[in-house]
Amino acid sequence: MATSKIEKAGVSFGIGGQGGPITIEVRPNHNTIAALRGIQVSFELLNGITLAQAKKLLDALNETVIGLLATTALEDKAEAAATGEVAAKL
Repeated sequence: MATSKIEKAGVSFGIGGQGGPITIEVRPNHNTIAALRGIQVSFELLNGITLAQAKKLLDALNETVIGLLATTALEDKAEAAATGEVAAKL
C-alpha cells in the first residue's frame, strides 16, 4: 500500500512576465519542499488582464493564501521488498 508525504511551505506571490504575458509567481518563503527545489511555479493570466487587475489579484492572494501543500506518494517499504522478491523469482 502506498503512503503519502505532505510537505508545507509558507508562500507569497509576485508579478512576473516582463516582456511577455503577465504572470503571478509563487514565491516560497523557505526552500522546505524537496519536490519543488529548483522549480519556479507561475500562473499565466488571461491576455485581457491589465497590470492594475493583476496587482489587485496579487494583493488578494497575498492576503488570503498562507501556504502551499505538496503531497508526494511514497512506496511502502514492505510492498517494495515483496515486489522485489517476486520479480527476483521470475
